[in-house]
Amino acid sequence: MARKIKVYPEIRVPSALGQTWAAYRQDSLAMLGLWGLLFLLATLCFGPMLVSFDPLKQDPNALLLPPSWTQQGTIEYFFGTDDLGRDLLSRLVHGARLTFGYALMATLVALVSGCLLGLIGGMSRGLTASTLHHVLDPLLSIPSLLLAIVLVALLGPGLPNVTLAITLALIPQITGATYNAVRQELGKEYVTAARLDGSPPYRILRWAVLPNILDTLVAQTTRSLSMAILDISTVSFLGIGAQAPAPEWGNMLAGGLELIYVASWNVTLPGLAIMLSVVITNLVGDGLRNALQKGMD
Repeated sequence: MARKIKVYPEIRVPSALGQTWAAYRQDSLAMLGLWGLLFLLATLCFGPMLVSFDPLKQDPNALLLPPSWTQQGTIEYFFGTDDLGRDLLSRLVHGARLTFGYALMATLVALVSGCLLGLIGGMSRGLTASTLHHVLDPLLSIPSLLLAIVLVALLGPGLPNVTLAITLALIPQITGATYNAVRQELGKEYVTAARLDGSPPYRILRWAVLPNILDTLVAQTTRSLSMAILDISTVSFLGIGAQAPAPEWGNMLAGGLELIYVASWNVTLPGLAIMLSVVITNLVGDGLRNALQKGMD
């Protein structure tokens, strides 16, 4: 009589991406940040098409209307209006493109440029590494906001110049973080063993260094995005960034400052938008960094 052989199902080992996602989902704050980030991106892309009012349109019959959840508010102007009768909801939604959108663009450009410079400097020896190291030291000693203000003063006011200035201010920080992370990894024993086995530099970079510095790059990227949001808002608040009547959040904050005791929602709402975007960015960054570290363990 033939003997039956039991066939067991194949056990699939999750990929590194699957392990990272599984670890990320276990963090409730990180998931909250992810949903908030998706909402910000959706507002950035589709929000202006959904609001009813032009953010620059003035209505003399709707001056300083309070938000709809107050007794004097109306559902037509959900977040109320400013001293010129402009709808605050429309201005906040359009302002997401000017604040969060430009900050995201500046961070991505600085990330690509800074990572390339940091990787080249970290993997190099001699004059290239020494030059990069001595150039980074004075640049990293200057706060990014101060450097951005100096560059805007040279380039002139306006949001495009502010974005360029913040990009140039973020590149040294991302370059320095990448350079230090690569140098730290190159000094470890497993990299030395890979070199003794004859692995070329590009293979060491691809398979040994990059996977182990992802958490550092994620942390620096989210930190840079948070700084870019705050810097764009601050420079516009000071009057040398986005110019009125542009609905940039920092510009709205400066415009509503005189109304803080009369119509406090003109200051509270753009301030909350800035704060929540920074908090969401940090929650996503912290969750992703922790998930990457768990995946590597």
